[in-house]
Amino acid sequence: MFQVDVSRFSTFSPFSGSRKSSLPNNFELLSCSFDDALIRRLKALNPPSHTLSWLSLAVDFLSTIHAEVRSLISNLKPSASDDSLACFLDDSVKLLDVCNSISSEIERLRQRRLLINFVIHLLDFSGESPAPEKLKKARDSLADWANCPRGFTKRRFENDVEVLIRDLALGLGNASRGKISSVERLVRRTVYSVGAMTVFFAGVVVFSLYGLPDLVAIQIPAEFAWADSFAELQTTISEKIKGSKIGELNGVETRIRTVCDAVDDVARGDQEKDTKERLKEAVKELATATKTFSEGLDGLHNGVNGMFHTVLGTRNDMLDSYRVGGNGGKPKKQQAK
Repeated sequence: MFQVDVSRFSTFSPFSGSRKSSLPNNFELLSCSFDDALIRRLKALNPPSHTLSWLSLAVDFLSTIHAEVRSLISNLKPSASDDSLACFLDDSVKLLDVCNSISSEIERLRQRRLLINFVIHLLDFSGESPAPEKLKKARDSLADWANCPRGFTKRRFENDVEVLIRDLALGLGNASRGKISSVERLVRRTVYSVGAMTVFFAGVVVFSLYGLPDLVAIQIPAEFAWADSFAELQTTISEKIKGSKIGELNGVETRIRTVCDAVDDVARGDQEKDTKERLKEAVKELATATKTFSEGLDGLHNGVNGMFHTVLGTRNDMLDSYRVGGNGGKPKKQQAK
């Protein structure tokens, strides 16, 4: 597991010590409210499961907290010179790239799903057994699926997205030292919180889809009220997904092996009724598993697309505020590709 020690954050932390002494009451209430909401949402994600449906919930969670950051920053109107906002803007570009990478991998899995649908069509029969040529085509197509595993083809995209996640992790807490205002302190706390959540949960999605060898693990300073809830969930997730495949994908692959065995039995000329019935039942179960897999992919795709537009909207709002503030040296607004 790729370990990131962000406890260094507290060595220059504007949050160290009690909140009461560092934040005015109104800002303390905002901070506590944000932290309490994080704790509730983290508990809602526990217990986790290594499934597309749970990954979709995790992505929806990220979209929600990014939307809240957008609202909070808009209401607080922090200085355009706040270093934490500059870091947030830089990281938002990387996160948008992560979203694009995840969407590309989802699309690749969707294309592989078409191969299964073709097999189901070939093996759709009633009464007599499928023709030998159909059995051969189906068997060859299933072999193509088996010979195209999800992980470690090490395409350029896989390398890039792993680097992006690690860069986001290493950038946590990179804020300058020195005296800051109460507004800047609250913004910095919030940006850090969202950054930590983003690194871990986006990392889980990438790890699951690409089959990467390492999962980013983050050590959160104890001064954050949600640190224990995060640590508990992080440990549970790491144990759950280590050495396992996404549930819906594993379900499809298990049924594919069953169909392959049944096709081989029929192709050998076994005319027993049970043999043909086993093939029909195996194809039926494969169709059901493929439908569940497809729904999971669609849900995750929609979630990632929603997160992309949430992050892009936040980024554009912040860039607009920079321009209004006359900070012309900041980067110009980017549009979605």
